[in-house]
Amino acid sequence: MQDAALAGMRVVELGSGVAAPFCAKLFGDFGADVVKVEGPGGDVSRSWGPFPGDRPHPEKSGLFFCLNSNKRSVSLDVGGAADREKLLDLISRADLFVEDVAPRQMREWGLDWKTLSAVNPDLVMISITPFGQTGPYADWKGYDLNSFHFAAAGHRYCGRPDESPLKHGTFSASFFGGYVAATWGLAAAAGRERAGSGQHVDVSCAEVVAALFVGSQNIGGAAQDGVFEKRSGVGMPIAAPGTILPCRDGYVWMMALEPGQWNGLRRAMGDPEWARVELFQDMFSRAQNADVIYPLLEQWTASHSKQEIMDLCQAEGCPTTALFSVAEVAEHPHLAAREAFVDLEHAALGTQRTLSAPVRLPDCRGGPRRAAPLLGEHTRAVLDGLERTAACAPREPRALPLAGLRVANFGWGWLGPVAGQTLALLGAEVYKIESRARIDITRTIPPFGGGISDPDRSLQNHASWAGNGSVTLNLKKEEAQQLARQLVAESDVVFENFGPGVMERLNLGYEALRAVRPDIVMVSAPAAGLFGPLKEIRTYGMSLSSITGLDSLTGYCGGPPIPMENAFADPLGGVVAALGALLALEHRRRSGRGQHVDFSQQEGILPMVAPALMDYAMNGRVAGPIGNRHPLAAAAPHELFRCAGEDRWIAIAVHGEEEWRGLVATMGDPLWARTPEFASAERRIANIDTLHERIGEWTRDFDDTALAEELQRSGVAATPVLGVADLLTHPQFQARGTFPEVAHPLGFKETLYGAYVKLSGVAPPVRPGPIMGQDNDRVFKELLGISDGDVRRLVEEQVIF
Repeated sequence: MQDAALAGMRVVELGSGVAAPFCAKLFGDFGADVVKVEGPGGDVSRSWGPFPGDRPHPEKSGLFFCLNSNKRSVSLDVGGAADREKLLDLISRADLFVEDVAPRQMREWGLDWKTLSAVNPDLVMISITPFGQTGPYADWKGYDLNSFHFAAAGHRYCGRPDESPLKHGTFSASFFGGYVAATWGLAAAAGRERAGSGQHVDVSCAEVVAALFVGSQNIGGAAQDGVFEKRSGVGMPIAAPGTILPCRDGYVWMMALEPGQWNGLRRAMGDPEWARVELFQDMFSRAQNADVIYPLLEQWTASHSKQEIMDLCQAEGCPTTALFSVAEVAEHPHLAAREAFVDLEHAALGTQRTLSAPVRLPDCRGGPRRAAPLLGEHTRAVLDGLERTAACAPREPRALPLAGLRVANFGWGWLGPVAGQTLALLGAEVYKIESRARIDITRTIPPFGGGISDPDRSLQNHASWAGNGSVTLNLKKEEAQQLARQLVAESDVVFENFGPGVMERLNLGYEALRAVRPDIVMVSAPAAGLFGPLKEIRTYGMSLSSITGLDSLTGYCGGPPIPMENAFADPLGGVVAALGALLALEHRRRSGRGQHVDFSQQEGILPMVAPALMDYAMNGRVAGPIGNRHPLAAAAPHELFRCAGEDRWIAIAVHGEEEWRGLVATMGDPLWARTPEFASAERRIANIDTLHERIGEWTRDFDDTALAEELQRSGVAATPVLGVADLLTHPQFQARGTFPEVAHPLGFKETLYGAYVKLSGVAPPVRPGPIMGQDNDRVFKELLGISDGDVRRLVEEQVIF
């Protein structure tokens, strides 16, 4: 592994469940030495399963197996002083320490950042918790259910209006938080020389989802106009078609927004007379007539299979996709061709399939090499002879970790700019290349600053593109392509998320860019990667999820799939693309070589489907929608319950007997809770429908926040389910400065999200997404040295345009 991107990096993990183990696994996938510290009972996911034949065994959990490859396990009772000293010995030698323990507990153990930075001033400590290290909810108990719904994600985007909000049928917030933590943590570790010290990276899973997914396209309009939407249960509310429709053998994500896509759908359907209406050429008008259009579309889909529909639509340039089941994903030839799954040998499981790395680096492939460890398997080998390194005085960081890095961002839509934004928040200088010849769709989406429709005033664009600069080049012109190559020659990283071949047709493919900058790191993020049978597939972020199996898990328990009404895959994919760039930059630092990173958006989502994919691999079982239940049926209750007020809900998750006793006591010790059907976790899970009904009868007259506070005092993970408007006023997000108000250069104020991860000692500047071409003079005149006269000519000839 000497050529691995992270060879020589030492990571200590004190994590359990999903977020922290997934974060640490990403480091291990690319060569870091990861030591996982487990208590005597082991990581909780060892008890979650899935298990072969549904027979529980601590060494045979599929989720643990998937999330803990390439690690060594050390068993320590960190609650005891002697073992805590051994953990400190490990941390004194580590580059990164990944943990997900409650902040109060870490302080009580003497494992807080102030203490650890004195033990190891170069340490990067990554803390991943539901609500973060600061704010009034910092010490609240929470699980993935709480994090996701506290972020307003379900209330805004998933579920029927008259029923409970929904989440994906997996650990969405935890996986997203793990990706973000790995990206920011790797940047902090790589940038220690620039920053002058280690860092504390404070990640709140709820804040990540609230900012990147919900806040991005909602918070500006809510702050400016007091207007916001809620879930519809149908699909995209402002543009159509954008929904899940039934077909002969399942479902399809019907997506056709731009005029060319709509006309392609018409051709795929045989150009029926009803679709020729001029009014339907506009996606917003189609949305206003969705009650007419959707039944007509369904008449067509009902007579075709999902694969036929996808093939017909894709051939006509329409990004409609089949909604794959977990089995179809696991067996798909495209993923087989890309080696998205690997088989590992395990002492207890034998040969077992798991997921490969979510990003493909051709010079240092990454992925699982060793199976997940047995509990405490490496305790003696790791701890024997271990001594603490001598500490020196802790230091405050003096700069953001990526200061001095330059990025040419050809990305479009939502994913590409978020990739640039991620590196910009960490200190990089990022320039988004765009053109007035074809204005990016995100600049056309309302609401607009001051109510004035203008590509430079889209509030959601300003949030999702914040941190990017802008230069305008009409890349259809050869001279503009030459200018783009000149900018790349002065850059370290290139992002693009077009389909395969687009950059080559613009004379901006990897070989052309490597000719002007031999060590360039280029990250390509097409929907399904740069090779394989599905490489030409067209998607939006919403329809992309359908080819990952994720959408097949989302919906009310036992019912049909329900659309997530925005593209969770886009901001998540932007973060993963940034992670790919950072991994390649680390490899370049050691080897001197750049490379072309192949990031398949589909494969970036696959880890989220891991619980269901591992169940299929172990038991041949095909999961379906599970509502808000625990993805592995390991907790009950685990649901949203209606409270007093319009569309007010509380999220309650109970994982253990102590939490159950706290819930029962808060309910007043009702007689029904003492019956045999609820006497154990196993019985509560078996009778979960009745349990949820009983609790729902109790909660409906309570205020959501007051009840959550009372339950938290009893040790129960309970949180109010927030809506978009709540994000602006909730004390937790206000305390963490999640949604700052900023002044736009065009003369109006707007609210967007700031740094959704907190770094110790330094904070990135918060500035809105760019005015088109705002950096033209800086780039073309100062950076590239083009004369004023030549710049005027290039503008007149619409090369700079």
